Amino acid sequence: MGLTYDDIQKLLVTKKEEVIQQGNGELCKVQKLVDEFFQMKVPHGAEILDVASGSGILSCMLQNKGYYNIDALDEDIDVINDLKQLDMYRNYVHRGVKGLRSTGLEAQVYDVVITAGGFAQDAINPLDISELLRILRTEGHLLWTMRAAEDEHSTEFGLLHANLRSLERAGRIAIMKHEQFYDSAGQHGGEFYLIKRLPGQLPYFAESGVSGELKNQITNILRDNTEPENRIRFYDEWSDKYEEDLVLVGNYSGHTKCAEAFMSLNLNRSVNILDLACGTGLLGGEIIRNGYVNIDGLDASMQMLGQAKKKGIFKEYIYAALNGLGSLPLADDLYDIVLCSNGFAPGQFYPEAVEEILRILKPGGYLIFTIRDGLEEASPRFATFDNHLRDLEKTEKCEVTLGPIKFENFVLDHPGIFYMIRKNAHVHRAYEDTQP
Repeated sequence: MGLTYDDIQKLLVTKKEEVIQQGNGELCKVQKLVDEFFQMKVPHGAEILDVASGSGILSCMLQNKGYYNIDALDEDIDVINDLKQLDMYRNYVHRGVKGLRSTGLEAQVYDVVITAGGFAQDAINPLDISELLRILRTEGHLLWTMRAAEDEHSTEFGLLHANLRSLERAGRIAIMKHEQFYDSAGQHGGEFYLIKRLPGQLPYFAESGVSGELKNQITNILRDNTEPENRIRFYDEWSDKYEEDLVLVGNYSGHTKCAEAFMSLNLNRSVNILDLACGTGLLGGEIIRNGYVNIDGLDASMQMLGQAKKKGIFKEYIYAALNGLGSLPLADDLYDIVLCSNGFAPGQFYPEAVEEILRILKPGGYLIFTIRDGLEEASPRFATFDNHLRDLEKTEKCEVTLGPIKFENFVLDHPGIFYMIRKNAHVHRAYEDTQP
């Protein structure tokens, strides 16, 4: 960077105007972040990364106080080119934050990682925070401002604080500060976070990326020819690391899509819900956090159910396997909602299992589920999934109200598919009263 003091002053005026023109209190977010940064009394020689650099206003404001070792990271090549032309940063990284090692940067290279508004529904997914921790040095700080989590209307943002607390309990980070803020008029604001990476190792995957072993575990166990007892043993043995591996390593988001769809129905809080293939309770946990209490969990792995039971998520913990019609030890017309994330897969549930799920649904009840895209490559039985659902519609057993809808980052680098199915019948009482 070769900017003079006068250059910086001129750019500050220009960049502030640009940010003000963006509206939505963006300048307030930037100012809050800069104020908190200066309160930290960071040494002037610190290595700093500005993530989702955008206009470059953060660099201007930090350089104005004598900080010059600032790199820019942004996935928009036009943004990077504009910043280069203005000579606003030391280095320029044209990459996005979309999973571990997605930035292409080495581990532990920055003292401070900073972003104003980088975490957003149309920008950086909060589940990708592990990548920013990976490039942060021990005792380094990650700080950011963002819209209030509830304003993003996304379960991933609702999970952010819980995920940070989990990392804190594991002794990997310390949440130094978390607060809401507003501008002087009280019209715009957001949330501010300051976290510190603690001494010691982050999870193994954050240091080395997703291991081939884990990829094989997640991918290869789901095969047509997998013996049921081997599959169950696999999940039993995986149960204690399941959430860390699947969510933080595998970037798993299937459960959040199910939860978002369920919440969009705005059903009363007394409906009866089954979390099918509930595992350790990732999906069920999201549902009870939104005030729903009548939820049971069903899984074929006793150890997975044991992990869920430690959290006290479900009313009933049902140890059973879903196969053909009549395979579940459950009465007809029992549940208003059945939720299932990642249950349909080779070696687990096949398309034919939908009929058994419809059996236990009340008339007018919903089945909401997500699956990994491309399952037909591992099992030809999934190549006819949509045809099977259409056949069920033709026989008036159900209606596919949504789907197939494709979304990114179901698990690892695989996209996912979402479905919402409603059992045919007259409208059930649970859907007439939508008051919480």
